[in-house]
Amino acid sequence: MPLEGTTDFWLKQGTALRLLYEVAEPYLWATKFVRPIKDDQDAFTYRYQDTSKSADPKKKQPAHAMIGGDFPEIDLSRGKVGSGITEARGFQVRIKRSAIRNQPKGIDEINRAYKAAGFWLADYINTSIITAITAGATTPTWTPTAVWSDGSATPVDDLIRLEACMEREGYPYALTDVLVEKTNWYELKGYLTSVDISDAKQRGLYGVPVIGKDTIRVPVVDADVLKCKSGLTEGYVLGLDRNNPAAEYHYYVDNKFGTAQVQYETIIDGKRQMVTADNLGVQFETYEEQGTHDQILRFWVENKVAVTEPYAALYDNGI
Repeated sequence: MPLEGTTDFWLKQGTALRLLYEVAEPYLWATKFVRPIKDDQDAFTYRYQDTSKSADPKKKQPAHAMIGGDFPEIDLSRGKVGSGITEARGFQVRIKRSAIRNQPKGIDEINRAYKAAGFWLADYINTSIITAITAGATTPTWTPTAVWSDGSATPVDDLIRLEACMEREGYPYALTDVLVEKTNWYELKGYLTSVDISDAKQRGLYGVPVIGKDTIRVPVVDADVLKCKSGLTEGYVLGLDRNNPAAEYHYYVDNKFGTAQVQYETIIDGKRQMVTADNLGVQFETYEEQGTHDQILRFWVENKVAVTEPYAALYDNGI
């Protein structure tokens, strides 16, 4: 049984996944906008909604019935069925034998690999989610006042227009989150901190925005505007309903290379705690290369994002 200070311990699958998730977890911001589904094989099917409840051709009005009697039985449209296959994307890192046989240096090299892999895999998961949603989203029927860098722009009014586009008869959707590229986020921040409006209108109608490090809470639209450092192009906006995810995140974990759940350490309310999370398709293997005896560390994630409710996402440019 190897000691925890040896490189053997740090190369174990359980150790690797734990350290990967410790790094990746704080960056997995896009996963809150999808419905995660674990598949038992790489092929999967999904059902997507192409009509509202109001427009359902099988829609019926409640019928009169006597108490104790039978109600008329109805049928429901089940939407259309799509299919997909999860895809594995990853990379590998080589650690020289000269480092591996030197325990302090080897452990440091292994940890550097885990930190890089955790961040890169999180970034890929976020990108795969945003790319799929923007490709399958609905174009809103709105006209922004001007690009947000223009002195005549009124970003808050633009967000109100976007909020109105999210509401459709027969659908439960409501705007909860607005994703913009970081340049546009700072333009909104600059507008909110410099606009000159009466205190009565600010507090009584618009509300007082709450500006955080990466999020701006805009009370008048009851939504958060998120700063995206990657995944979105400047000038584009993505409106989402977090309570009704527009997409499903399908993932597959091969039992040989990963575990269904990962236990890792994170900070909650300023305290370090161990938490358990579902593994969203992150996998790992390592082996010693013949001849060179270098250690090869392989990292990958197997997933696929399918848009199932296109009206729950609005995507357009003009800001």
